[in-house]
Amino acid sequence: MTPSLPLRRVLPVLAVYVLLIVIGLCSHELFLDEAHHFLLARDSASLADMYNNARYDGHPRLWHTLLFFITHTLTESPVAMQVLQGLISIAVAFVILRYAPFTIWIKAAILFGYYFLFEYSILIRNYALGLLLLFTACGLLNEGRRPLTAIGVLLLLLCNTHMFFTFAAVALYGYLLLEYAGKKRLFTSPFLILSALFLLGFACAIIQARVPRVDNVNLTPVESGKWLSGGNFSFAAFGLVRGWLPIPTVGGGQFWNHFWLRPEKTGGFAGGLLFLLLLALPGFILRRYPRALLFYYSTALLLLVFFDVTQMTAARYFGMVFVFFLAAAWLAGDSLARPVLYPILALHVFIGLFAYEQDLTRPFSQGRNTALFLQTLPENQLVVVDGYNSGPMLCAYLRDSVFYLATGQKGSFCVWKKAYFPDPRPSVGAELAQWPELGRLPRFTLVSNRPVDSTKVDDFQIVKLRSFEGSIQGENYWVYLVSPRKASSAQNPAF
Repeated sequence: MTPSLPLRRVLPVLAVYVLLIVIGLCSHELFLDEAHHFLLARDSASLADMYNNARYDGHPRLWHTLLFFITHTLTESPVAMQVLQGLISIAVAFVILRYAPFTIWIKAAILFGYYFLFEYSILIRNYALGLLLLFTACGLLNEGRRPLTAIGVLLLLLCNTHMFFTFAAVALYGYLLLEYAGKKRLFTSPFLILSALFLLGFACAIIQARVPRVDNVNLTPVESGKWLSGGNFSFAAFGLVRGWLPIPTVGGGQFWNHFWLRPEKTGGFAGGLLFLLLLALPGFILRRYPRALLFYYSTALLLLVFFDVTQMTAARYFGMVFVFFLAAAWLAGDSLARPVLYPILALHVFIGLFAYEQDLTRPFSQGRNTALFLQTLPENQLVVVDGYNSGPMLCAYLRDSVFYLATGQKGSFCVWKKAYFPDPRPSVGAELAQWPELGRLPRFTLVSNRPVDSTKVDDFQIVKLRSFEGSIQGENYWVYLVSPRKASSAQNPAF
């Protein structure tokens, strides 16, 4: 790739970014999504076992594979995952600073904005890997020559990173298909190799997206015709708006994935107008680059369909609208020096610094603090967890499994069966009564993600040890010492 800026201008900005990322990752506490995927890799005996354990998630397994090799060859500490995330995020920043066609100020605003400073860097998921692959592909496509085999490998890897980056791979292939069809070079060896690599990646993405359709808490059936309702359309429209304007609510302390822009706040007319303006904005900026526009609007359409059908709310989902715009501008070779973008980028920087400061000064999750406290308790004392989705954060730091009341067995990562997430949720007393083997223990430690009323538990004496509250994500913990009220002469069970 041909550099757009010399290293003497790149390195000072990159140095500041590296410093912020290192400090941010050191301070950040793993939350459920991060810990779950880490444990899928760490606690699987083999790659085949890992592939099977992740069957309820529906994600491509490239990120898990990288974590598997790290945790099975280097260390089981979650620090290894944080180092990997930091290296990938820094590589993304370097590729943008060195090779993107944007001005240095636009590049800096992107990197220190919300998505690249916090959502896709400090929070550890497979998005940073997808960004690195996508922007590298954009850099190669922006060259006069077309290294089609290398681009084909990137498309293959993109399809194995995340569903959203499969959208990007499809659009990039369409971008090249139009170009080579116009040149009447579709049946040349390089393009056929590219096509084969893309089709292989796409097939892998489809296969890995298949999940058990029965007893799957992540698979919400869509009622016939409901996804065509006005409410679903409105949600999808606000997904695009929030992607461009990720303004959080600041009341209650939980800013993450809590959005200020809501239909009840803006009203139908203002919200619709805002959606139309932001939908048209990329068309106005990139109007001279039809194939880049086709890339953007095809990926944006796929995102809107995803928002409409799933109704899933997360800043990382909505932010892909902005990521795909950056990729389209990169493909067009546009500098993005447009006054209309400056307020949006300034807003992103302000929100990014706010989110970064919050994560530095407050626990994102209380999982790490709770695990550190549990390590001060007697080592031979069983840790019992109430709340199935509250255990992975503990297991990641304890480097051990826990006994889940939801499943009646020891485990670490979550298997997303509906049976493990009952609604309504039974009381702690009812959950403890399900497993009589706990009554044969002299004592054990109970960790719950809700306060426990000891007066409503008849068979056990429960003494509160500590509570850990006030997390950004809402992952709080209450720790109790539990012993049966009536001593049993039965032999202690082996866990």
